[in-house]
Amino acid sequence: MTIHSICFAGLSRDEQGQVEAAFREANAGNRWQLASESEAAVVVVDMDSMYGQMSLMKALSNGKVVVALTAGGRVDTDYRLDRPVTSAGIARLLADIEAATPAAPAPAPEAPAEAAPAAAPAPVAEPVAAPAPAAAPQPEPEPAPAAAPAPAAAPAPATDPRLADFLRPGALAGPVRVQVEGAPPLVIDPAGQVYLSGQALKPLAPYATADIRESDLEPVDPARLPALATELGGSHPLGRLAWLLALAGHGGQLAPGHGLNDRYKLLKWPQTEREFPRHFRIATVMMKGPALLTEIAELSGVPLPEVCDYVNAALAAGVAEAEQTAPSEPEAAKGGGLLGRFRR
Repeated sequence: MTIHSICFAGLSRDEQGQVEAAFREANAGNRWQLASESEAAVVVVDMDSMYGQMSLMKALSNGKVVVALTAGGRVDTDYRLDRPVTSAGIARLLADIEAATPAAPAPAPEAPAEAAPAAAPAPVAEPVAAPAPAAAPQPEPEPAPAAAPAPAAAPAPATDPRLADFLRPGALAGPVRVQVEGAPPLVIDPAGQVYLSGQALKPLAPYATADIRESDLEPVDPARLPALATELGGSHPLGRLAWLLALAGHGGQLAPGHGLNDRYKLLKWPQTEREFPRHFRIATVMMKGPALLTEIAELSGVPLPEVCDYVNAALAAGVAEAEQTAPSEPEAAKGGGLLGRFRR
């Protein structure tokens, strides 16, 4: 298996043919070859399909280089391939992977075969050479100047925060107003733990993925809050907004810090928003006990990306928890100790 073997996993039959045709067009010089999912070093996973998460977990467990094929937002994989797929996009992807892969060292040239040693000539008496005159002492070389220290690498630029970062305790000193393109204006009151906007949540979804700087937050006089609540459509619990930001902030993928192979369950029945009717089916499955993400999707009949979004929101709201798979006990510990005697 070489780094130049690739597989496109989790795609529909029609899109599989289109993507492979674009790959052949981008594969100048035939440096890359298509391989099966088990043999390929690079696996391109369709993160927008129900089967994409399954292919992702399998690729990660097998140590593959993973590429997320998606039309969504941020991804937590080695590389990303945007949908719709083009030959130019695949060409850039292959070039990026090759650039990040260290080149194999060139083999050392073979030493020429040594000729058989010639017979040694008979020794000839040589005249004794006169001793060479003593060399004149040479001045000691001056020490080389110390090399200047290498300049420190510039720190990586920090990514812009999102609105969810400003909902953390102490992040805001007072009420602020903010608005992003494609969404209605929003006022956040950290002291009252409320936000001011209309009743519907879906119009506020663009706030989940927008990069927001402190300069985007306009301070609001607390005395104006009652009038703004009437103007913007009402006052609502801030936890409801935090739930939405977690729901719509990860593009159908599990939020960082949570395991794909963990089992998730609800601790209590959450409030179900009317705008998301399929959440009722997801919650019904999770209330029965801990389950894998793929099991929740299968039992609820809801696509896996939507299940991941719901689990992210439930974890952020504190109504769900993950049950991590316990590591297997070392063999040495099984035989001895109190627990071992109980087993025997």
